[in-house]
Amino acid sequence: MKKYNFLRILLNLLFIVFIFSAAASNNDKNIPLGFILLYNILLFFPAWLNTFWLLPRLQRNKKIQWYCASAVAVIISTTFILGQYLHWLYQKFATIELIDFTPLAATSSTPAGLEKYQYYFDALPGIIIVMGIMVIGYAIQQFLLKIKKERQIQTQQTIAELSLLKSQISPHFLFNVLNSLYALSLKKSDETPNVILKLSDILRYSLYEAQEKEVFVTDEIHILNTYIDIERVRMPENATITFHYENVKESVKIAPMLLLPLIENAFKHGTDSTIGHSYINATLSCDDISLIFTCENSFKESVRKELGGIGIENIRKRLQLIYPSKHQFQIEKRNNVFKVTLEIKL
Repeated sequence: MKKYNFLRILLNLLFIVFIFSAAASNNDKNIPLGFILLYNILLFFPAWLNTFWLLPRLQRNKKIQWYCASAVAVIISTTFILGQYLHWLYQKFATIELIDFTPLAATSSTPAGLEKYQYYFDALPGIIIVMGIMVIGYAIQQFLLKIKKERQIQTQQTIAELSLLKSQISPHFLFNVLNSLYALSLKKSDETPNVILKLSDILRYSLYEAQEKEVFVTDEIHILNTYIDIERVRMPENATITFHYENVKESVKIAPMLLLPLIENAFKHGTDSTIGHSYINATLSCDDISLIFTCENSFKESVRKELGGIGIENIRKRLQLIYPSKHQFQIEKRNNVFKVTLEIKL
């Protein structure tokens, strides 16, 4: 708001300098510039009072009657003062040409019988013109401020929603990894310490790197590989898991923790021991133009796994917030095959 007030003051000063300069250029009667400047300052005074005090109070208090009465009082009092000053100028410099003092001169008709008060009717149009121009300027400023405020609110809401979606990822992921650790503890497997180290690596990533707006795609690939390694230790022997990534440009950045929920979902539904030959096939390609990720897994229609089902919907919402109109997210489910395809325009 302070920035806009400073801009308003600067524009007002430039406006009065312009009016003063125009009046000075019309000065062919050697009228001292001080008299011209004072007249234009008095001309602008009611407009300043209106835009810097009356209109802001109207906006706060919503008292339209108070505003109208105050605006009329300001116009009348200023017309009287400016008219008296103009009358004195007419007499002192033997002229009745208003343009000698300000370019904001308008032809005014004096009502019959009031010709001797012509100077008041000469001063009034200039006051109305300046007030009108500045009211329009004030309305434009308030409109721009409203748009800016709405954008800020929308941005804050988007950030809050993204933070909520991010906060859901870690517990969801942790739940799945703890299942793996539980399976290893039952087997008293020697792999348990290694899995704990990998788990700490992913937790570090989710706590620090994942808080950034974007991360290198290679960091995301590393987390995917780490998670796949953790899940492999509890997979049935007949499960096949592959993750191929090629043509990946290391300098490309994407939103963090965007692909992990898709892999999690594949492990959750695609590696059940009752499926038979279960599999997960994931591929990733990425350049400066786009990122394409696919993940296909087997699943069994009759097997229902509803616990922790936030992954796919979470990704869908994040994509809408982070990459609006710049992504395609497709899900295919047929013949006991579940496939997701994600393409992001970078």
